[in-house]
Amino acid sequence: MDAHFYLDVRVLESSDDTDLKLGHIRNQIYTVIHGAFRKLPAHYALAVEMSDKLKAKQEQFEKKHGRTAKPNFDILRIFAEQQDDLEQLIEAIKGHWKIRDYTVLGTAIAVPTAKISGWKSYRRFRIPTQKAERTQLSHQNEPLRDRRLQAAKDKPFFQVISQSTGQGFTIIIDIQDCENAGHGLPDSYGLARKESPFALPVF
Repeated sequence: MDAHFYLDVRVLESSDDTDLKLGHIRNQIYTVIHGAFRKLPAHYALAVEMSDKLKAKQEQFEKKHGRTAKPNFDILRIFAEQQDDLEQLIEAIKGHWKIRDYTVLGTAIAVPTAKISGWKSYRRFRIPTQKAERTQLSHQNEPLRDRRLQAAKDKPFFQVISQSTGQGFTIIIDIQDCENAGHGLPDSYGLARKESPFALPVF
């Protein structure tokens, strides 16, 4: 994918005393965005980032408690090849009340190529079901499912509800450093696939 333009959607945590914490709101915002992704398949790629405010909050937590904070993010950075694709996405989501009330919706701007410091691939991290688990054991006879569940604790994720079945499921994101952009296309979640790899610019 040629990621020439990007759009930042910053999720805002609720200021009242309800249960609308950052993670809960982020899941709802991503559900809205994913619905727009599905209408124009393979056009949008997703990266997740932390704002300076959230980074400071994480650092304060780690200093206070002496341990690493759980993975967190409040910026959904969406890439596309054409500026028009991002403009179309903005038109599709800007009227939704969750977008209006709980995000700062940016504009579609060109990727600052002079500031690119590396490449990262954002892929779906899959955990096999117990039914699918067979004899995939480590040298310590630890099932693959258990190893994946342990590894998933350090990865960002979304909890979404399927629009077709109404069932909830978790999308865990595996972030890998890459040497170049690659030529794959994103899936309907905006993520790279093993059979269609690509990476997004870091700046």
